[in-house]
Amino acid sequence: MMSLPMVLSRGVRAVFQKNARDCSVRPLITVMACAESAETSPWRNEMNRRNSVSLSCRHAITLLSWCGLSICLFAMSAAFAEPGLAVVDNDREDRLRADVTWLAAPEREGRGPGTKGIRDAATWIGQQFASIGLESVNGLREQPFTMTLEAVLPKEQANHAEFVKLASDGSVEISLPLKLGETFTPLAVGGSGTFDLPLAFAGYGITAPTQEYDDYEPLGQNAVSKALLVLRQEPQKDNPHSVFNGNQATQHAALVRKIANAAEHEAGAVVFCNDASATEPDALMDFRRAGGGENGRAMPVLQVSRSVVADLIERATNSPIETLESEIDRTLEPKSQVLDGWRLRGEVTIRRQQTDADNIVGCIPGVGFGAETSGASGVVVLGAHYDHLGFGDSSSLSPGIRAIHHGADDNASGTAALLEVARQLQAEGPFPRTILFIAFAGEERGLLGSGYYTANPLLPLEQTTAMVNLDMVGRLVDDKLIIHGTGTGSNFDRLVDQFVSKAGFSVAKEPGGYGPSDHSSFYARKIPVLHVFTGSHTDYHRPTDTADKVNYAGMARISDLIANLVREFATASEPPEYIEVAGKPFMGGGGDRPYFGSIPDFAKPGGGYAITGVSKTSPAAKGGLEGGDVIVRLGESAITGLEDFDSALRKHKAGETVEVIVLRKGKEVTLAVTLGDPR
Repeated sequence: MMSLPMVLSRGVRAVFQKNARDCSVRPLITVMACAESAETSPWRNEMNRRNSVSLSCRHAITLLSWCGLSICLFAMSAAFAEPGLAVVDNDREDRLRADVTWLAAPEREGRGPGTKGIRDAATWIGQQFASIGLESVNGLREQPFTMTLEAVLPKEQANHAEFVKLASDGSVEISLPLKLGETFTPLAVGGSGTFDLPLAFAGYGITAPTQEYDDYEPLGQNAVSKALLVLRQEPQKDNPHSVFNGNQATQHAALVRKIANAAEHEAGAVVFCNDASATEPDALMDFRRAGGGENGRAMPVLQVSRSVVADLIERATNSPIETLESEIDRTLEPKSQVLDGWRLRGEVTIRRQQTDADNIVGCIPGVGFGAETSGASGVVVLGAHYDHLGFGDSSSLSPGIRAIHHGADDNASGTAALLEVARQLQAEGPFPRTILFIAFAGEERGLLGSGYYTANPLLPLEQTTAMVNLDMVGRLVDDKLIIHGTGTGSNFDRLVDQFVSKAGFSVAKEPGGYGPSDHSSFYARKIPVLHVFTGSHTDYHRPTDTADKVNYAGMARISDLIANLVREFATASEPPEYIEVAGKPFMGGGGDRPYFGSIPDFAKPGGGYAITGVSKTSPAAKGGLEGGDVIVRLGESAITGLEDFDSALRKHKAGETVEVIVLRKGKEVTLAVTLGDPR
């Protein structure tokens, strides 16, 4: 029997000489095949030359297999996989199923921020990266950052409120005390602090020019610094001929829109009350019903039970609340009014806790295009977020239900596909360019992990030639894919057509690079991006997004497609050129507000509205705004965050030129922006 050293001397050796196992160090590759020369040649010539020695290699591999040396067989076959072809592996579906099942298991607690489940997932992904053979990045496997959790009501601190009627001498004539959890609740979207505010009834709290309806018109300046009683829903809710879209709710019914409208009118607080259509008139909303409160407003936002508000309204106006509602519904004329002598007093304490989170990283170091190059010739990023909604938060589409949101498709599927592509490319590599694999945290809270990475890159962004994002790739139906970003790189449209066609998929192509996922953070930094997606479904952001509903055969095919695209980006002699696609960046909101064209920086909450850039030819671009600016004032409105910006923008009309004050490198800069038509 031939010895192992003899087998190797007649077979193939791949020796990687490196100072450390790290992407910051370039590997030196020496290839000795049979009696051929070990001279260094350009990368493509070397890979082509591997085919010429395949026969001798197969003899060596046969002997190794006969000797039972399966580990060596794997190493040798992996090291010499032909470029451009997938490594043959019939176990992919089983691995993908196992990985998704593990990530979406109840023990992971929905991978919500701050849970043991997401910490376990981060550790597990790092272990997977290491076992695959991915190398650390500048000595790091994790990139830690801090994120804000949803707000909580601390039990040990006071939350109390009451309605009071003052006599002419200022003494309390009537008191209607409220009991936390029974007749009132603060809402997480609001602020903390003590308050003593005059009261006004603001109807449904709606300003709707299209419907020629405005609850604030009768109040005028009397809305300023008042605690506003606001009914939920819309007028004529049960009327199929209602101007508010019949029986279907419009954007004006949304709690966040009502709060924003109150803020636009400079209210001091908002007090919600169930309308007449409520099946449980005194039922209180969940604390987080109007939002998780990660970037809450300064003013308090409460809900008070309908019976208490009805008592107050009748005392203050001599009319039952039902009469006011029916008159509004019948005439579509607001009945808003100041409640003379009545005030809201109390104190609300909302705690916004922070938690640590980690992006998990690993890479295949690039080797350049031959002896004439020194080190990797750029970086290609493949990313997927691994966080989800935990037990359900303000993003859940099953509101009021505390249950594990498993997130099998969103985004255990993308994370599992990320691992599978890493296995395949690690077996084939190295490549001229470094391939950086990132599992992002904090995506569901506003692209926080990818935003943090692009603000604090571990490898230079100026050397990053492309980013591919895997988010929700587990529900393939009828071979149909959706790929965003096909217009962001100079050759992306052609490459997508080429590889998708070979893989047997049909594709809906979206040219723009912005969207509600992590690729947006990279496109905002002028990096070409692709986002691969199998589409939404009725289980999206619900507890029913479970592992048994995932199409694992489809995921295996998608993994092949992604491996082929990433391989192309890692080996192409010329990187794609960034293309700025005209269009509106993802930002939420919209509707009837004028167009501004800023790109939010979700990784920098508070202290103003931070932006990573502006959309091409947008009003913001023409007005001189730049990436890195923090908007602190728009017109007459102070801006503390995105919600304030949205509210302030709605005060103005298209064609109006407004003064915008930004912080730029620590200094205030005043700009003039002419707003565009709504989009």
